Amino acid sequence: MRLKLSTPFLSFVIALLTSAGGFLTAAAAQTATLGSGLDCNGWSPISPNASRAWPCADPRGALGSRFLDNGWYVGHDEPAVQFFSTKPGSGNNLAWRIRLPQRDPVPTQSGSSVATFELARGFVFGLALCDPRSNPFNPCTPNSDTNASLVLPTDAGSAALELFIFPPGYPPLTTQLSCDLTHWCAGLGINSLECDYYFNCNPNCTEPGNGSLLQDDGIPPGPPGPGAQTLASFTPNAHTLLMNPGDDLVIAIRDTPDGVLTLIIDLTTGREGFMVASAANGFQNTDYATCQTYPFSFHPEFSTASPGNGIPWASLYSNVSFFTEIGHFELGGTADSDADDSDCFSGPTVAGCIDYFSGGDLDFDGPPYQPDWPDGSKKHPSPLLIGSLTGRGIGPMSASPGGIVYSTPYTTMQFKTNVANADSNCNFTNGVGCVVPPNGAAFYPFYSQLGTRTGCLLTIGNDIPGRTTNDFGKDAQYGPYTFIAGFAFGNFGALIPNPCSP
Repeated sequence: MRLKLSTPFLSFVIALLTSAGGFLTAAAAQTATLGSGLDCNGWSPISPNASRAWPCADPRGALGSRFLDNGWYVGHDEPAVQFFSTKPGSGNNLAWRIRLPQRDPVPTQSGSSVATFELARGFVFGLALCDPRSNPFNPCTPNSDTNASLVLPTDAGSAALELFIFPPGYPPLTTQLSCDLTHWCAGLGINSLECDYYFNCNPNCTEPGNGSLLQDDGIPPGPPGPGAQTLASFTPNAHTLLMNPGDDLVIAIRDTPDGVLTLIIDLTTGREGFMVASAANGFQNTDYATCQTYPFSFHPEFSTASPGNGIPWASLYSNVSFFTEIGHFELGGTADSDADDSDCFSGPTVAGCIDYFSGGDLDFDGPPYQPDWPDGSKKHPSPLLIGSLTGRGIGPMSASPGGIVYSTPYTTMQFKTNVANADSNCNFTNGVGCVVPPNGAAFYPFYSQLGTRTGCLLTIGNDIPGRTTNDFGKDAQYGPYTFIAGFAFGNFGALIPNPCSP
């Protein structure tokens, strides 16, 4: 099945990409604030979060160990695929093409039918951004490969852009964000890390995060900055982009003079939502020493998506990437009463626990670690499909810096996961016991190719009879536990050619 894109819709996409900047407002004054949401993980002793629904980026700890926030492990599981290109613009001007899962079974308390929200907190598109007030507090030149360094403590200050696609099904504003029970929605998150190069962190504002839902008018529903968030910041309103199961989406991430733009065009409904991470829209960065926040416009860190370009403090050392955040949900009003169960709720679809405070399902016994992923069964969800902007091949396509012609494919890709960091059996100093699936898991989702040649699609889950043509060795695709310049990161597979280059 090929994702088709008509000429009128291509014109529509190009028009929006070139006009979105017209919705921006003038830059804000550089005044400091200190307020709600200074640590998205919820452990700041001075700044309670307005809502715990917004997701956080997953940092690595000192030398690559499990990251602790005020003594608590806050990492989570992210099976990922990263795309690479050496073309200028591939690190700051790109477009994706996906189709949302068409079918989501009504979940049952017994687990005989499983919905997407039980498996994944969301589907995420990532990019590295500049932030001189983030780890390790060095200057960063936007859109420049001069920022790349991992051997010496001269890494540029980096932030992590995560464009989340949230599934329906959770009660709105629980500790998993869901806009409602039937629609998908999207949010732009940007996380920084207030830790120095040696991972001495400020406990009052360890991981400040900006967050906003994507809106059809580009106006955040509430203050997105970590010093100013309110409950409105995470609450959908009449302008929030809502999407239906099976919708065909174009996703663009590109720099603008005002800040990085994230844009979703729903080709099925003709609706769009976007957000610019600008000071004018209330985005902020955070001072390490004082936890004061300042208006800040975020821009991409790199010009290219070369293999050496990544966020040095992120557990996946990621840049242009797609990943699935999994491992938070367990069935049951009190789940199995383990230490990793918290924030339990009774419905309205099924009773479950979110595992918010522990950082995830640390004993790997929830639905994400069962063979409940897309496999062709009507009791399991349909797969998310990653195609390309042209409707042929898989993966993002880039344009030259500032351009609007997305015609350059990413020639190389790599599968990664940080799940070993959540496994107490993993010895991060030597990699012993750092395996996929993790110890205790009955299953672990893997990426696979559907179709061949120009009809290729990429998905995550299980083999689908009659559709899967390449599963890349299943869990072996994630490779061994990997050390980069002496730092432990996660299980990284080998760099491989894009099997279906657009």
